[in-house]
Amino acid sequence: MATQVDSPGSPAARPSGTVAFLFSDIEGSTERWETVRDAMALAVSRHDALMHTAIEHHGGYIFKTVGDQFCAAFSKASDALGAAVDAQRALTAEDFSDVGGVNVRMALHAGVAEERDGDYFGPPVNRIARLLSIGHGGQILVSAVGSELLRGELLAGCSLLDLGMHRLKDIAQAEHVYQLMATGLQGTFPPLRSPDAQFTNLPATPGSFIGREDVLLEIEAMLKKHQLLTLVGTGGVGKTRCAMQVGAQLLGRSPDGVWFVDLSANTDSSLVAGIFASAVGVRQSPNRSVLDSLIDYLKRKNLLLIVDNCEHLIMESGRIVSAILRAAPDVRILATSRESLNVAGEQIFRMPSLALPPEGDVSVGDLLGFAAVALFVDRAHAVDRRFDLDAENAPYATEICRRLDGIPLAIELAAARILVLSPREIAQRLDERFRVLTGGDRTAMPRHRTMRALIDWSYDLLTEPERAVFRRLSIFAGGFVIETASGAAGGGADEITMLDVLTSLVEKSLVQAEPGGSAMRYRLLESVRQYARERLFECGEYEATSSAHAAAMLKLALRLEDTFETMPDEEWETLAQAEIENWRVALDWALGKRNNVVLGCSLAAAVRRTWAAFAPAEGLRWVRAAVEAVDPASQDTIARLDIAQARLFEASNLHKASLDAAQRALERFERLGVPRGIVSAQSLAGRGLVLCGRIAEGEALLQAGLASAERLGWRKAACTILAHLSVARMFDNDFTGACAYSKRALTLARETGSDREAEAILNNLAENEFHNGDAQTAVRLAEEALYATRSRNTYARAITLVNLAAYLVATGAWTQARERGREGLRLNRDQQDSVAVTIALQHLAAVAALSPNRYEDVRRSAQILGYVDTQLRKLRADRQYTEQQEYDKIVKALGCTLGGTQVTSLMSEGSTWNEDRAVDEAALI
Repeated sequence: MATQVDSPGSPAARPSGTVAFLFSDIEGSTERWETVRDAMALAVSRHDALMHTAIEHHGGYIFKTVGDQFCAAFSKASDALGAAVDAQRALTAEDFSDVGGVNVRMALHAGVAEERDGDYFGPPVNRIARLLSIGHGGQILVSAVGSELLRGELLAGCSLLDLGMHRLKDIAQAEHVYQLMATGLQGTFPPLRSPDAQFTNLPATPGSFIGREDVLLEIEAMLKKHQLLTLVGTGGVGKTRCAMQVGAQLLGRSPDGVWFVDLSANTDSSLVAGIFASAVGVRQSPNRSVLDSLIDYLKRKNLLLIVDNCEHLIMESGRIVSAILRAAPDVRILATSRESLNVAGEQIFRMPSLALPPEGDVSVGDLLGFAAVALFVDRAHAVDRRFDLDAENAPYATEICRRLDGIPLAIELAAARILVLSPREIAQRLDERFRVLTGGDRTAMPRHRTMRALIDWSYDLLTEPERAVFRRLSIFAGGFVIETASGAAGGGADEITMLDVLTSLVEKSLVQAEPGGSAMRYRLLESVRQYARERLFECGEYEATSSAHAAAMLKLALRLEDTFETMPDEEWETLAQAEIENWRVALDWALGKRNNVVLGCSLAAAVRRTWAAFAPAEGLRWVRAAVEAVDPASQDTIARLDIAQARLFEASNLHKASLDAAQRALERFERLGVPRGIVSAQSLAGRGLVLCGRIAEGEALLQAGLASAERLGWRKAACTILAHLSVARMFDNDFTGACAYSKRALTLARETGSDREAEAILNNLAENEFHNGDAQTAVRLAEEALYATRSRNTYARAITLVNLAAYLVATGAWTQARERGREGLRLNRDQQDSVAVTIALQHLAAVAALSPNRYEDVRRSAQILGYVDTQLRKLRADRQYTEQQEYDKIVKALGCTLGGTQVTSLMSEGSTWNEDRAVDEAALI
């Protein structure tokens, strides 16, 4: 830990070594300086005094203050924590009502930083500044390193709440973030403001990033000038890693985010468009092509797409990229491939190796200035903390890097052997192997053969059990957990044995461990996976391993289905979403290629909840394929496929089709006597009947399902059915009854962690309150619904925003109504929900017509309303109560301001607009 010798506050008291940092600032202070300057000056002065007292009491060294930001260093993380808690408690107790409150956010991190002139510099300082920026006033965030240092040293009444992995601006490696919970401090906050929230799916990148600064600058400069840039180079040269780093650095400069499309595990060209769509969050429609939906989504976006590992799907990748470039002028694409995409306008950047030292004597200190050597030392030190570059081993480390042509992955694999071989021994063995391969002529071996030879060498050094597992792990796509690894690659070994083998492969850098979430995930880098896959085929193990993989994935799907009732939604969805690529691979092998139709049909049925949450259109395609292939005698499987279709049709808003499938499932499950199937079918069929106008029949089924669910203790199922019953009462204009059902359902949703259901229930409650004339309560409930799933359910969020805009219009909160209406309009256009887009436009027209506004906006409101009327007729959509009462007010207000004749003329003019024109005009309101 750090050392501190003199009294706090003196220059000699600066902590050194591993330093614990505490940063803080006042949230939203700039606006208050502009509006209540004198009061703010007094408030900040008091804030500064409280911060000084808390930090100095715990022995902290304040090395910088910028405005209201404090930057302090401590010898121990527990001291930094004590200062943060004391400061927050003191600030909370203070009366800052003259400035509307002083909300201070804080962050705690630790690391070795460079000291200069009383200040600190380097990665730890950059990271804590970024960590602070994603927090909220009153919140104390703690990094992963900070949490480790605080283990066993938390103050009484304090605990750490796991907020998961979050990307920080301009930093590629994601941070595991914790929130400090302490007695007397606020504990509930909105979602963190990290880029992950809405604007990226970039995966976390393990390890430090060395020696590519100039390359990154060149790539960024080329992306500014060209819409498509392809990084080309041999496997292991770092194409993916550089692309991800560039993406992280451009995240704050890409208005609609940075999105990572991983093609590495897919071999089916028909699925490529779907992988693009899933990556950027496009909600696929069962009634139109995936590519059309993707293009419609991207044509209005300003974002960066990183398309990784295109080489094995070069034709289809090129076709999709070309279509995007033609339709979406503000979408930039950064591709990685071993060859160019051959698309018009493509620019090529050939990835260089890491910089190597020149021949001749170079000092140890100077050697670390060459990226190849620096990487070797960094990775070797990570394996063996005792390793340092010195005069004795430096020549051999340099020779290793030269032998490996400066290829990053090759250097990492060699450095992983430092525990059992010295640099001299590694260099000698590489020399021997390469001389055999090239007949003594080192220059005869190109870079791709260098990489191959290095993986060969690493493979040969494995034990036979390690080789077998390594080969079989190549069957996985998108990573794996220990459970499925044992089933697919363990050859009958238990999980403890598999863990030992995996640990060995991780230590040798052949497998990557990815911490985060409730379970450790593992993966193979693509170059390594391709090598292992070749070995799998050579050994004749591909079919047997594919069969074991499909069986393991079915087992996992069934386990997740069994745990759905007892696991919070967020945790369940995290586990399920991580396995989508593996389920695709298993379904393709079992069902698509007809290798095991029975297993494939069972798997298609078992994954229905995952597809419903993330890709209902793709799920329907798999289930339909299973329905065509299933054995007619297998009534249980057919019933489960029926319920899967019903669930996926429901997720696609195809209510009649969902009802038909649910009724078929109910008939079969009742004949088979399967309680869980009966309850699921009753829930879906009952909802379908209600939505199709057969309310009494639907309620009877729902009541039967509720009784069974409550008797069997299935609380999530009961929650869902209660929510459906609330909708039935609303449809029958019984808002008191609807409210009673919704409140029962909401209690269950909160107790079981059913976030998605809670969001829907809160929306129903908001609508009930609005019907009952309480628009303010409707606003509060709709705002609460927005936070229920922490933005994970984009489709539901889009609908909630549109409803909220209507409630805000009714309360006269014009600015907020405009903001929510615009956001709802944007999200529903992304979701390609034409009805919701049209209703959102009406709400914006209401803002223009009903608020004190410019005359030209009132005219614009009439034009937009004409477009809305025409569009709703085309869509055969009716206004519900909320929209109709608003519409009546708009028409009356327009008549009073413009006169009937002018209103009719303007509405007629708007009726000829297309959607783009209507949206553009609404943006001017």
